[in-house]
Amino acid sequence: MSAAACLIVGNIRDGEYEGLIAAGITPLLIADSRATSKIADAAKVPPVARYDFSKGLTPELIDLTQRLLDEHGFTSVLNFREGYVAVTGRLCAAVPALAHLHRNVEHTLDKVLQRQRFQASANPDLQVISRETGIDELLAAPDALPYPFVLKPSNLYSSLFVRCIRDRQELLDYSRREWPALQRYVAGKQRETDQLLLEEYLHGSNHSIDCAIGPDGNISSFPIVDVIAGVDIGRDDFHHFARYTPSTIEPDASLKARCHRLAHDAVQALGLKGTFAHVEFILTARGPRVLEVGARPGGSRIHVIRQAWQLPLDVCYHRALFGEALPPACDVPQPFGIATPFARTHRTYDGLHHARCLRSVPGFQRWYAYAAPGDAIGPASNGFQNYLYVEFRQPDTARLRESLLAVTDIDVYGERTDPEPAKRILLIGGRDSGLDWDTAHRFHFTLVQQPDQLSDYQREHAALVLTPDIADLAGYGDTVERLHRQRPFDAVVSFSELGLLPASQLGERLGIPHNSVRSVEVSRDKLLFRRLLQGSPYELHSAAADSAEAVRAFVERHGPSIVKPVSGSGSQGVYAVNRSEDVDALPLQGRNLIEAFAGGDEYSVESLSLDGRHRILGITRKHTSGAPGYVETGHDFPAALDEASRTLIEDAVLWLLERMGNRWGPAHTEVKLDGARLHFIETQTRFGGDQIWEMVWKTTGVHLAASTLAAMTGTDLPAPEQAFVQMAIRYIETDGTTDPERLRDQLLRHPFALRATLDQGKFGRPIRRSADRHGYVLLACAAEDDPNVFGAAISHPRFTTQGLAQ
Repeated sequence: MSAAACLIVGNIRDGEYEGLIAAGITPLLIADSRATSKIADAAKVPPVARYDFSKGLTPELIDLTQRLLDEHGFTSVLNFREGYVAVTGRLCAAVPALAHLHRNVEHTLDKVLQRQRFQASANPDLQVISRETGIDELLAAPDALPYPFVLKPSNLYSSLFVRCIRDRQELLDYSRREWPALQRYVAGKQRETDQLLLEEYLHGSNHSIDCAIGPDGNISSFPIVDVIAGVDIGRDDFHHFARYTPSTIEPDASLKARCHRLAHDAVQALGLKGTFAHVEFILTARGPRVLEVGARPGGSRIHVIRQAWQLPLDVCYHRALFGEALPPACDVPQPFGIATPFARTHRTYDGLHHARCLRSVPGFQRWYAYAAPGDAIGPASNGFQNYLYVEFRQPDTARLRESLLAVTDIDVYGERTDPEPAKRILLIGGRDSGLDWDTAHRFHFTLVQQPDQLSDYQREHAALVLTPDIADLAGYGDTVERLHRQRPFDAVVSFSELGLLPASQLGERLGIPHNSVRSVEVSRDKLLFRRLLQGSPYELHSAAADSAEAVRAFVERHGPSIVKPVSGSGSQGVYAVNRSEDVDALPLQGRNLIEAFAGGDEYSVESLSLDGRHRILGITRKHTSGAPGYVETGHDFPAALDEASRTLIEDAVLWLLERMGNRWGPAHTEVKLDGARLHFIETQTRFGGDQIWEMVWKTTGVHLAASTLAAMTGTDLPAPEQAFVQMAIRYIETDGTTDPERLRDQLLRHPFALRATLDQGKFGRPIRRSADRHGYVLLACAAEDDPNVFGAAISHPRFTTQGLAQ
């Protein structure tokens, strides 16, 4: 049978004691006599005594605790605040009957010590690179630092003064802004200092697990709570904007078990016993990595977990410390979360703004504030803790997360000079380039993505709808429509091969700006594309290649030909057939097209269609490996062409875009030019791969994704800036014995090299399609460079292990 009382040290808030009272356990609160804004209703939890905890452990506090123990026989000591961890541990050690409780909790108060103990663990998920440092040391050699990195105080909490430092300028900004504020914050405090910790920057999503640890060291861990951090909503800090559960990890039993193992091993590494722990971790592409551990419950976790899982953590903590069995969580949780938005700058709180908008968000429950009009508020990175809370409940985690993120669009503090909220974009698949550029914060992205294609950047910067196959609209269409009913999207796009058609189909269903279905269908199906050209000056003999006999007959009639998949890309499945005898070795699979071989030089054309108005951004000279696979080996942008040839190509592509009915977004059209004769190879309603989109951006200033979304939503963007006048990319082939670092160094010694990217795992393998290539080097010519020298320096070699022509 449970004991009837527990001792609570220092402070407790509403939401943290209700389970105790419901279970018949009396909370005996020794309240901090110092003023604090977040305290429980005294009518429900009346203090049994008051004590000035700024004095630390004194004989007075020891005697008071012993008297309460003698009178009430409490069997657990609970502490819910970081500021009372040290005194709670010392108090229990000083009272013999409580010496089994809160052992080694001081290990959680020093992040440097935590990292040392984590590094010694056999669990690699606890091993994160970090070191103790100071602002003077950092500023003494800023160019030698491992950017990006995280800078945090070594003994603070609540993400106070924590920043990601990406370059030297951000370090200087930190030294001028956050550093003086940190010094003011710790001035006069006994435990907190301005000592800093430098840690490797971990890309991923933020999560936490709370644990109860019995006096014997037995660990019980509770449901995972997900966190939306400041970096996830476009801020430059790591404050906890929202906490919610069930976790997105919950359906993955193996990953969930690994995360709980991380929590257990972190607790054991610190030697905690007879206490509780709040374990924070980042889920990276390599798995979970521990951040830090606190010897107290996580902020709002008792309330959040009770609301979602009907599990009273306060009772669990009491029973664990008393050595009793813990109550179970429910089998079917009800998703629940809390958003805690912070002001962007220092300001005075004058009440909640736009309350009506807040209440209209699906799943809204209530809001409350721990700030009164006239109080100073500001960002967490400047030392402020949560002061506004907004609660939500939804039928599932995806919709709950969407509601929490909706708070970011509401100007709750009356800060916004621009009253327009961020435009909401539905993005189907793709890489980071579809939502990563300098003005992307003007848009709110919901990304439909396959788990195996999901990047850390996408986790941080988009609301997610995960699906096994983005091409299968039936698998996620209903979810998207439900989200659209809750908060309408302003446009839908895709810059991914497989997402193009679903995006257009969704646009039709939702009635929002989208590229035309006909345009996408014609570009995706090469047979439809050839039929589109019939009767035009650009017609090329073609047919379906249903069998070897059909291919042989076509070659005998039209001569050398190309066989390609009807819906393929990236040079995959492309074969040259010069003679009828070549058909015997042809691996025909699926639907294929055969077309007469078009001679001449090959180019690709990058265009942008905005509401049906087409603009040619440039022409790319394309280099390939030739027959049989025609794998692309390099590109030059813009291509060196005479005026007549350029005009011929541009006029043809403008004709094609109009004939297709292309309406919104980039197109990548491949042509061959043989004197005055032009043939279309194919077109795609997306930007070109192989970094062509980047070359277009940096030579014209037009970011294809940004420009498309801005036009679709009526958003103004800054005037584009041109970084270079010419660019080129060259792909490398090398054998399996080549040293990648030596090769990279050799490539980067090229006078025009910007960067080199190598995939050592593919070294020595045959290159039959674009995905097989071993790496590339990107090159650029600035306005002050001699274009003739650049042209000579990038003269295209075949695949080589020797780098580039100099």
